[in-house]
Amino acid sequence: MWKYTVLFGLLLVGSLGLAQAPPAEDEIASMQAAFGEVTDFFTTFIQESKEHFLTLENSFAGLSAQVNGLVQDVENLGSRLDDHESRITTLEQIDLGAVQRRLLALEEARQALQIKIDNNRAKVEGVEAALGGYQSDIESLKTSISDLGTSLEAQGAELTALKEEVASLKAVQDSQWAAIILAPVLVGTLVYFLLQG
Repeated sequence: MWKYTVLFGLLLVGSLGLAQAPPAEDEIASMQAAFGEVTDFFTTFIQESKEHFLTLENSFAGLSAQVNGLVQDVENLGSRLDDHESRITTLEQIDLGAVQRRLLALEEARQALQIKIDNNRAKVEGVEAALGGYQSDIESLKTSISDLGTSLEAQGAELTALKEEVASLKAVQDSQWAAIILAPVLVGTLVYFLLQG
């Protein structure tokens, strides 16, 4: 704004100078000075205009990117709106009475299942109580089984001893059979040698 004021002032001074009619050299110098200032003014104005234009261009590019983003957001919202509309249409086609009947059936099934769970819990508690009564019998059976195991080990030791004794008797028996078979052979051989001699 001040530049316009300076320009206006220069033009006013120039017009006053023309009215007083100064010498031609002074007038030419004054006009050259005024023309130089006007030239400087327009040079500065053009430079600032270029800077403003670049700033506006950058701002426009930023706004264009924002607009593109907004357009994309609007398109996304449009697709989401279409999806919601199709879901709403689907929901509108569902029979609410059928849904309520299904919910009621599910609730009845849940209650029946809860009753079964309670009954099974009672049965488990009864079994646990019965097992508690048999606990002493189980301990007694464990003791009897332990005693039987000890007795079985003792019988196993006796059986091993009997096996060893049987093996010993078999060895004696085998040696006796050998003696019984060998005795006639020896006697026969002895008789044969005696008869030959």
